[in-house]
Amino acid sequence: MLRPLNYWYFAVCRRVVVSVLPMSQRFVSIILLNYNSHRFTIDCVESIVDKTKGIDFEIIIVDNNSNPADLMALETLTAQPNVQLVRSRINLGFSGGNMLGVQAASPRATYYYFLNNDCVLRTDVCTQLADFMDATPQAGLSGAQMFAGDGSRQQTFGYLPTLGSKLLGHGAVRRFNPALYPPLQQVYTQPVQVPFIMGSTLFVRASAFQAIGGFDVAHFLYVEEEDLAKRLQRAGYTAWLVPEAEYVHFTGQSTARNYDIEKEYYISLFHYFRKYHSWPERVLFRLYYFIKNGRKFRRDPIFGRLAWFIGRGSPMRESLRYRQTIGHK
Repeated sequence: MLRPLNYWYFAVCRRVVVSVLPMSQRFVSIILLNYNSHRFTIDCVESIVDKTKGIDFEIIIVDNNSNPADLMALETLTAQPNVQLVRSRINLGFSGGNMLGVQAASPRATYYYFLNNDCVLRTDVCTQLADFMDATPQAGLSGAQMFAGDGSRQQTFGYLPTLGSKLLGHGAVRRFNPALYPPLQQVYTQPVQVPFIMGSTLFVRASAFQAIGGFDVAHFLYVEEEDLAKRLQRAGYTAWLVPEAEYVHFTGQSTARNYDIEKEYYISLFHYFRKYHSWPERVLFRLYYFIKNGRKFRRDPIFGRLAWFIGRGSPMRESLRYRQTIGHK
């Protein structure tokens, strides 16, 4: 059941659990992906080091086959004893890159924190989320409250896609089952159970992550967070927003539309539908997204191309993962 966590219960449990569990036994492996964006990565690492005071941690930077100059700029960070740089000669995407980071993580890790490199921490996020997870054994996943670069509060969780929500709208399905659809724009001051956390801040219990096999690497760029939350849910775990923990996500650096990137979203989305929905449901989903994009083709020809791509079945063989090149050593 989705509900706000009782504040006093959480506060008492957190004090008890943290006092019982020594800090030396709590360890976070923070995994960042870098792709030709070293300036963001450096700022992100600096914010982690500056803010993280209450828990042991390591930072693993996975470079997804950036150009040599960008990779070289990151090497200065490895002078810090708790920072490790792992290079992939192939762009593995979000899921594959993070799974490479997990392979390099310390076996001490009780939590993995998958954080976008274009983020900076505003609070001691790792300690706050670890404290919450320690006090909430059923929590497999949690996330901090997101803010934009201008300081505005941003939506940090979403709803798992269902036919009801697509055909009737979120407002309608919330009336039938409000517990499954907590308001997205509400300002939360206490932890609240949510369907899934946005992929820029995924704080995951290591034992739960390992039990479900980690990320599905078939998701190259999108829908990883929905799939992760869905599989954790099936394994008996819950996802939570912990609003006292705060971070800034510098999104929207470019507004240019890109057909290949938008096509990748539908490849991942329909991979998700194939995993969790029956074929009649998939047919209706495909019809919904075909019409949704097709009716906007006059606004931008990309929508027409996307509608045609969806109508063709959103084939996985056209994923960007199959167009990556192998970089130099």
